[in-house]
Amino acid sequence: SARTTAVKRRPAAAALSPDADAARPFHQLGHPPTPGRLTPPSTPATPRSTLGSPLSSHATVRRSGGGDIAAGRRRRVSLSEVEVLPWLCCMTPALSLFGLYGLVVFSAMFSAWLFDLVTAALTFVIMLWISNLAICSTRGAYHMRENCNIDWNSLLEELQNKDPTANDVLHIVLLPNYRENEKMLKETLDNLGRSPMARSRTRIVLAMEAREGQPGREKADRLIASTQHLFADIFATYHPENLPGEVAGKSSNTQWAYREALRHYGPILMGCDLSRVFVTVGDADTLWHSHYLSALTYQGLMMSVEERSWTIWQPPILLMRNVFSVPIMTRASSYATTIFELAGLANQKFFSAFAYSAYSMTLALASHPEVDGWDVDVIAEDHHMFCKCYFASLWELAHSALNDSHKDHPIDMSTISPQLVVQPIWLPAVSFLVESSDGYLASCWARFQQARRHSQGIVELGYVLLQYTRLTRYTGFSKLPARTHAAILSIALKMHTLHITTTAQAIATVLGVLTRWGPMAVKWILFGGVLSVLSQARESALSLLMQAVGDHWSSLNLAQQMISIAFGNISGVAVLYSLCCFIVMLDLVEGRYYKPRVFLPRSEMAPVAEGDESSAQDSSMSLDESDDGDAQKRGRDDGVPSFVQGPQSLFQKVALFMSIFQNTSLIGYPALLLYAVLPAVLACWSLLRRGTQFEYIVAVKPE
Repeated sequence: SARTTAVKRRPAAAALSPDADAARPFHQLGHPPTPGRLTPPSTPATPRSTLGSPLSSHATVRRSGGGDIAAGRRRRVSLSEVEVLPWLCCMTPALSLFGLYGLVVFSAMFSAWLFDLVTAALTFVIMLWISNLAICSTRGAYHMRENCNIDWNSLLEELQNKDPTANDVLHIVLLPNYRENEKMLKETLDNLGRSPMARSRTRIVLAMEAREGQPGREKADRLIASTQHLFADIFATYHPENLPGEVAGKSSNTQWAYREALRHYGPILMGCDLSRVFVTVGDADTLWHSHYLSALTYQGLMMSVEERSWTIWQPPILLMRNVFSVPIMTRASSYATTIFELAGLANQKFFSAFAYSAYSMTLALASHPEVDGWDVDVIAEDHHMFCKCYFASLWELAHSALNDSHKDHPIDMSTISPQLVVQPIWLPAVSFLVESSDGYLASCWARFQQARRHSQGIVELGYVLLQYTRLTRYTGFSKLPARTHAAILSIALKMHTLHITTTAQAIATVLGVLTRWGPMAVKWILFGGVLSVLSQARESALSLLMQAVGDHWSSLNLAQQMISIAFGNISGVAVLYSLCCFIVMLDLVEGRYYKPRVFLPRSEMAPVAEGDESSAQDSSMSLDESDDGDAQKRGRDDGVPSFVQGPQSLFQKVALFMSIFQNTSLIGYPALLLYAVLPAVLACWSLLRRGTQFEYIVAVKPE
């Protein structure tokens, strides 16, 4: 990600220097920092204006949703706007998908040569795509293993000893949830409490939904009572339902919790360096690594203020807490997600990584006037937040270039280049796959419902196009640097490949097997091809095989030969793809990601198995009151999750690799059709009929 020449990474020595302009942004000399509390400076050091933020006293009210009522005026870029351009951008993903699907189906029905050509082109693109994913994800697996062996908290303590102002940090963790199992939430909070920074510098916001009613409030009260000793503070918010302009879901709930957190912690945050306040968002079942907050703090403080303010930190998301108990197609989709996330973080030279599921940013970025928290009318809150922050940096530079211009100094738009960076923190965050207690088919249906919600993120392609169009109209298309055009279009291309090109290639492959290659193979078998090979096998099996391959190859046209080459490479990539998943799974199961270990603070309520709906009184027994066997089932007192099994034998390792290879090679395309193609079609059909009025679909978690 390119940055302006004025923005450079500050060396560690400079960051620790007492003379550095941003080294002591809000710690006043002569006054030691108070644990868990930020010390206000004589002058605010936030690198940009917070006009419109509830942190400023002169905010005005103008918002589209009730979750934003406390905020001030800002630019509103939304596909929900009732204008021609937003409508066209909103329809673009659906038109692109149905147009490409239509071309595949039409050519399959009426033009064999055109179908072969389209399929060859799609397969070649996907071959490059998955080859890049397989290679880069292997690098990501290596980085994850390497970083999990680092004691990040010791590095942070060393930094704090050199520079006392490094103690002036604060973490706010937002946990949006709706009808989640209480004991799963308790397990998530206990896991957060294992962080060395939890007790002194971490504040938790339980983002509840008011539509849960009184049981939801009672659940929040019990969770707060049982975990409040683990954190500097914890409180709950209750997002009202049916607020005007909102779509019920994680994004609107997160925005409500974010606003409530700013009100709740306003006296602490007022006048402080917002680049040292880290806001983390996660799912209710996310198990962050115990050193995640320490690594986040250390990496953030090693950056300059400006760099830190334009960074989103992203851990690798591993959907593997229950990977061995879910249906095989759900498991295959988990491997695909693992590959995609690891590769995206490991190689951002061509495509930027996206924020996904659980991520962090500074309050300086979240409260930026062009960002102003989370939008309340979207479903894919993570990808959308990334896109909004990405364009916020471009809008700020565009405004700056316009404001700096005058008669003797014409407008210079050449400095407008992306500044937002998605910085990997190579410590895994492990979550559940959707799973139903009602059986195999119910679990498959639950995964399909979740896939429908994920596919609604296809509309973010339209959002990128809307932001891009308005930015170029503001700056002038030709005045925007070529590198900025390329960077924005790479985001759009990545979204298009993920949602549209990949699924179109799957359809083309299935149609090709059913209408062309399958019948050709059947015809060859029926006309004695197999018998002929077997009858002559004793004479010259190798030469016969080579002759048959040569004859078949010469009978193919150019497009068919391209398809054959591409599929051959894809088959080879599948081995590397499976190897990467095997490395990650083995490291996870053997516990390599959980060294050095951190001891779990004593809790009033022991962690319990997911899905148990017994009362709080039944689960209030401490680990000391339970026997060792029950403690092992519920969790471990050394901070290691219960899915860690320890060292595996050679037989177990071989069995694990063969299982992963079978899932990826044989189940990949059926899973792609069920969990990608069909949900994408439904999402685009909904776009054409209802615009952005999506329904938020809640996934079923295991019991």
